[in-house]
Amino acid sequence: MSVYNDLFARAQQEQRMVGIRSNAGEPGRFAVGFVQSYSEDVLLLRVINRDGMQTGMQSFNLSDVFQVDFNDQYIRNVEFKANNLDRVYASVKTPSFLTVSELSTPYLLEMAREHEQLVYLSTYLSTSFYGYVRQLTEREALLECYTEFGVADGLAAIRVEDVRNVVWSDEDTRVIELHLKLQSNG
Repeated sequence: MSVYNDLFARAQQEQRMVGIRSNAGEPGRFAVGFVQSYSEDVLLLRVINRDGMQTGMQSFNLSDVFQVDFNDQYIRNVEFKANNLDRVYASVKTPSFLTVSELSTPYLLEMAREHEQLVYLSTYLSTSFYGYVRQLTEREALLECYTEFGVADGLAAIRVEDVRNVVWSDEDTRVIELHLKLQSNG
């Protein structure tokens, strides 16, 4: 039995996903999913996209496979989304304070701070942040930042005028919030 098959057996037994790299011409591309069945020659994978949703079944000739990934950070995040689809893709109700006529970026940042809402901010300087607005002045915002996997990523002080977009409660911010909630509960 090959090392690949050992990983396939473990993934099936633990109901975990694997990543399959089979195109040497594009080594950065890979498929993620649940092992349905396998032999010494072929793997059948129930493919799950980056959003945690099933996209179909795909077979791989094991002679083409040059790497199998198991339990890495990316795969764990896809598993997390797949196991929490109802919470990650829950319908979002627009809070009444976001429907004001005098809407502005400083106002959105202040509401995020007041309501302790994790937001995604992109800037005109091509930087972006997931985090909580912890302090806000007329000119600057202090963000408590997190990675897309819910890992604390330090503080960032940015100019308010540089904020291009404020994303309030999308699937990525909800995944981070779920990670943080699970960390605080146990």
